[in-house]
Amino acid sequence: MKAIVQRNKKGFTLIETLIAITILTIAMLAVLDTIVISFQHGIRNSIRNEAIKMAEKKMNELRNTAFSSLANNPSPAPTETRIFRNLTITFTQQWTVSNLSTNSAAIDVSVSWTYMGRPYTHSTTSIISQDA
Repeated sequence: MKAIVQRNKKGFTLIETLIAITILTIAMLAVLDTIVISFQHGIRNSIRNEAIKMAEKKMNELRNTAFSSLANNPSPAPTETRIFRNLTITFTQQWTVSNLSTNSAAIDVSVSWTYMGRPYTHSTTSIISQDA
């Protein structure tokens, strides 16, 4: 008696499986790239927030200094180092005091740093005056 063999056409062939794996791999690489970019942006924002805090701290110090004692920053400019997720960043603080009149001055504080080979700077400016 002859055996009749029916072909099962409901399963996947090897080529279909390889194509599906290739498409999934490309999709996963796109998701991985998104995660890496998101991680880098998070670190960059944390570094920027620290620079903002440092600039505001220095600005408050200068605002609380006697008007006659205000001076530009020393040379070399002071630096501070912080660690963000095992990444060491060195911040450089610079400030200038520009006399606008005999009883008022503009203070400009800037904090600069380098992240991934690219320089960044945050600046803040304030005008202070003394009572005449």
